[in-house]
Amino acid sequence: MRKLIYITLSVFTLLLLTGCTPMINKYRVSVDAITNPNVSIAPTSYIIKPLGKDTDENSLEFQKHMSQLMKILEAKGYTQPYASHLAKQTIYFDYGIDKVKEETRTYTQPNISFGFYHDYYHPFWSDFTYSSYTTYQKTYVLYNRYIEILSKNQAGKELWRVDVSSVGESKDLKNIVPILLEGAEEYIGKNTDKPVNLVIKEKSSERKKE
Repeated sequence: MRKLIYITLSVFTLLLLTGCTPMINKYRVSVDAITNPNVSIAPTSYIIKPLGKDTDENSLEFQKHMSQLMKILEAKGYTQPYASHLAKQTIYFDYGIDKVKEETRTYTQPNISFGFYHDYYHPFWSDFTYSSYTTYQKTYVLYNRYIEILSKNQAGKELWRVDVSSVGESKDLKNIVPILLEGAEEYIGKNTDKPVNLVIKEKSSERKKE
């Protein structure tokens, strides 16, 4: 029985190390939204333009994220006009990434050994032992991944704005921007008294307020 327990633990550990267990990435997201208190906020016709001067609105990446934003807006009652000059709102959209922190940490861990042994008299299964220790360093780099959505009317007056950000190690904006857009969905055209923290699962896209 004891041998069976050790074998089971060993197999379970191997599964964890080789990634055979299901893993779902979760993202901690902060949402900050504000509206113009002197203007009535309501869905109208709109067009989307890049907010940043260096953003190429014709790039495939921008088109992909803009398409998701359009679906969100249209689900809220926004419509596209027959001609761009007829749009009641211009919605400026952009995304980016900033390096915010780099830190190197030192770790020490024991080298664990256990297994089946055979001495002069009889075989036996030994308890694990710490034979030595290994010290190693790992550098962590944290990035702020963000999106900005700003709406202006035909006169150029700001109507509402939503800023969403998430700090983490990944620089993969292709996969993270859709998560940030999902975080913005509920707060378009609304006010938040303070930044709202959300946890969003990557696969199931399940949103949970903290």
